[in-house]
Amino acid sequence: HSYPHCWRCDSPLIYMARDSWYIRTTAVKDRMLENNRQVNWHPPEIGTGRFGEWLEGNVDWALSRDRYWGTPLPIWLCDAEDEHREVVGSYAELAGRAGPLSDDFDPHKPAIDELTWPCPACDGTMRRTPEVIDAWFDSGAMPFAQWHYPFEDEAAWARHFPADFIAEGLDQTRGWFYSLMAIATMMG
Repeated sequence: HSYPHCWRCDSPLIYMARDSWYIRTTAVKDRMLENNRQVNWHPPEIGTGRFGEWLEGNVDWALSRDRYWGTPLPIWLCDAEDEHREVVGSYAELAGRAGPLSDDFDPHKPAIDELTWPCPACDGTMRRTPEVIDAWFDSGAMPFAQWHYPFEDEAAWARHFPADFIAEGLDQTRGWFYSLMAIATMMG
């Protein structure tokens, strides 16, 4: 049978099971399929064929990546009890837990990983999980991020969402367009 090899050095690749953070996209699969039917695809068979068939087989999105560069996952875990977890939704929330943020606060690795606080449920310390977010998530959040929605200028966001026109290569339908579709569907 065929076996994957490194494209650079032709060495056999080793599959390694890893823990990962997921987004339960299977919970919104039917809504994504309905949203896909509303898209005016050119040519139409991309929406009903390639992309539509891919959505039919949708699996949960492995959101985390074991890399240094990228948007840090905003999840803090207790070092004493695995079940104690906190997801931080804003800088204000982070400051409320970790203490005031400096004027030159850097939300990237490694600086973000220095922010810890006592676990509210036990004697442990809350530390950020080391993974970063899949870059496609950042790309798919573009319609919301460009207007800083829902924190600012909701009117501008409402005027421009959803997009009237998206042009991309066929190879990007499972990347950028999928992330746009999944995030927009989950947001609302």
